[in-house]
Amino acid sequence: MKEDLKTKFNELIKDLQSTDMNKISTLDTELQTMVDKTKEALDLLRAINPNYLVAQHMRSANTKSAEWHELDRKSKIEPVMPPKLMDELKVLLQNESNVLLSCLVLGLGNGFWIEYLKAFEQYHSVDFYPHLPQELTDRYQPKFLAHFIHVMLDANFQYTNLDMVPHDEVGYMFSWDFLPYFTVPQIEMLFRQINEKMIKGSKGLFHFANADNKQDLELIKQGYYQYCDQETITKIIFECTNFDIEQVNTDNDCCSYLKFKKPGEIDWKKREWWRYNLITKRDPEVIIEKPSE
Repeated sequence: MKEDLKTKFNELIKDLQSTDMNKISTLDTELQTMVDKTKEALDLLRAINPNYLVAQHMRSANTKSAEWHELDRKSKIEPVMPPKLMDELKVLLQNESNVLLSCLVLGLGNGFWIEYLKAFEQYHSVDFYPHLPQELTDRYQPKFLAHFIHVMLDANFQYTNLDMVPHDEVGYMFSWDFLPYFTVPQIEMLFRQINEKMIKGSKGLFHFANADNKQDLELIKQGYYQYCDQETITKIIFECTNFDIEQVNTDNDCCSYLKFKKPGEIDWKKREWWRYNLITKRDPEVIIEKPSE
């Protein structure tokens, strides 16, 4: 056994002795040059876009589980945002609510925002739990809760399944503190479907993670938010939908949001018939006047 080791040792010594040291020196110089140029390129990249390296890492991050979302939801009583913005959103949502429209609530959470969306005739709500949250069922009567069609997102579809929402049905879409936890590919899949669900003239507002804001970027680095920024979310809207962007508000950390409108005008006569048919089927005891022809 020792003789074998001696033989291998002698072979290694011969190989080392036959090595051209000049070539090694040249290769060492070339390697150092490559390292220096790589460092210089990274410095330039940071100067051009400080968030780029974070983005490249975070775009491939793992999706969060339903259990993670449920624990996070239970830790929040109401959205964290400046009081002024809270008041502005409450008024905005109340103004958008309409009994002739259906509302898609992407991320129902504990139902906090429903108080300001109460005028809609129907709600399609989605989240990571199978039933309406207790906070909502404790707050409202069964009669009102019957207006909800709630569906749990499915891990088998990367939590992006919206097939239960009929096409050409939704008049308003709202989402807060939900999309920041989704990867870019997930958001793309969601909006391709949302585009098909919205009627002509419909509107929407959603909150997104914005790495252009310092506090958002810190949450992204910590792995709490998934990576997104204003350029990315704008690109998603342009490439995955035919929505017109009405406003992008990035004034507050962790509260960036985008408002959109689907081209065209709402056919209000059609909506009257939609509401009439919905109520007569859902609430047969309710007397409702038939729309005029």
